[in-house]
Amino acid sequence: MKKTIIFFILVFSMQFIVAQQKIEDAFSYLTWIDPEEGSEYSLKSLFGYEPSVFTRIQKRIEDLPKNDVCYAEENDMDFVLVGRYKNASMKQAVNILFSPGPSTDPTFYITDENNHLVWEFLTENVCINASGVIYTSGNLNKMFDERCKFQLKNTFVEEVKQPYLYVGIKDKLLKPVKLYSQKSGGEVVATLPAGYEIEVLLSEDYQKLGNEFEISRNYQVRTAFGLVGWLRLTDDDTYYMDPVVKGLGYYGD
Repeated sequence: MKKTIIFFILVFSMQFIVAQQKIEDAFSYLTWIDPEEGSEYSLKSLFGYEPSVFTRIQKRIEDLPKNDVCYAEENDMDFVLVGRYKNASMKQAVNILFSPGPSTDPTFYITDENNHLVWEFLTENVCINASGVIYTSGNLNKMFDERCKFQLKNTFVEEVKQPYLYVGIKDKLLKPVKLYSQKSGGEVVATLPAGYEIEVLLSEDYQKLGNEFEISRNYQVRTAFGLVGWLRLTDDDTYYMDPVVKGLGYYGD
């Protein structure tokens, strides 16, 4: 059991590092901070911003002045007020908060001037630029490092939907697989043995079911030769301890 727990922690740490490197490299012009900086149990998530539109506060909500709209005497969810955001097109500033969650469920929140919820998203890393564009990345409670884009307009946030999600995993197969011409099956494009190197290119977009997201099970894969087909995962294949290829598996509750 002890070895399993240590392995689980190491896997999570590696996924954090990979996701952080990608988002920091993509937006190197932003200022990056750990929203829980100074906390003994920090998840080492990242938040990126432009100082011209963001006032950094970085305090737990019970430590805020009592007249602050985000103040709360009780803070069971370990909320941190990361800061306040306002660009030239906005009438009022919005609050950006972070919580590590009850069981390693890092979530970012945006609330309006009355602290009413505008947006929440479970992910490790978030950044926002001067135009109100929000980018997210992370592996927790997902199959891979999912990268998403949103647009903040005053007190409304809308996702910029992608036709597919980029995966970008390149490694050797841990199981034999078949690639198909369609997500639903169709003709077999390739039959590949364990040990064969593939590149997982794209995922079908996730489907939101209530407050939860359905796990993606269909992926576009490129063979070393250059053939492209659909990899169709079974329920067993989605488990992070028994993946088809390293890095493609559900990390979460």
